[in-house]
Amino acid sequence: MKSIFLALIFSTILMGCGGYLPSAPKNLSANPSERHVWDPPDEETLAQRRERQQHLDNLTGEIERLFVNHASLAQQESTMDELIRKTDAKIDRIDRENSNQMKNELDRLKKMRADLEEARTRYLAQKEMLIKLSKVEPPVIFSTDDYNAAMKAFSNGKYSVSIGIFKRLLKQDPPKFLEDNIQFGLGSSYFRLKRYDNAKVHFQKIIDEFKMGDKKFNAYAMLGIIHNLKGEKSRALYLLDEALNSHPPQKIEPLLKRMRNSINENSGYASN
Repeated sequence: MKSIFLALIFSTILMGCGGYLPSAPKNLSANPSERHVWDPPDEETLAQRRERQQHLDNLTGEIERLFVNHASLAQQESTMDELIRKTDAKIDRIDRENSNQMKNELDRLKKMRADLEEARTRYLAQKEMLIKLSKVEPPVIFSTDDYNAAMKAFSNGKYSVSIGIFKRLLKQDPPKFLEDNIQFGLGSSYFRLKRYDNAKVHFQKIIDEFKMGDKKFNAYAMLGIIHNLKGEKSRALYLLDEALNSHPPQKIEPLLKRMRNSINENSGYASN
């Protein structure tokens, strides 16, 4: 459109110039002697010439302004094209970033849902386990008060009471260093009640399972007494010899020897 407009202007200028500069005459009828005679133009003609020249000057200035404006517009157009190109690139980049961000958010939401479902499953499992545990009886903790009560009942001659407490203590998972004491307390309580068969079970358990305990040789002594009371002198002597051959402590060795000598000399060794 701009090129057409400029072409029209140039055409107008050329047409104006064609009227101002007449073409050379083809048929000269003047007298050759008068060829070099020049008549100056009159004032009206000069005024017309000056008016035409001013018009041409104005058109030339307008054309120059149009040329400058066209160059400026072309620069602005180039700048706008570059700005549009950069803006389009920026929009494309933002669109890609938004698309990636949306995808990441969708993936994160999917993972959160999976984690939530897993947490819900764990919660239900823990809840079910808690319900089961609430139905389980709590473990019995070993009670030193019960132990002292059993020993006190035995000392006071309440053997049936001490047996009940000693049995309860065995269910409380007592410390290993006290378990042979409890077994000895049970055996001694049954012995005092003359329930010798029950007493033998606990004394024999001490010999079999607590070989390193301090009640082992006491159990030998009590078994020797029980077998002697039941008329089983040879069994009593065998157990006492076995105890003496097992290197008993010095504080109990004399007792075992006196018991062995007494049983050997007198089969009627009393319960005392």
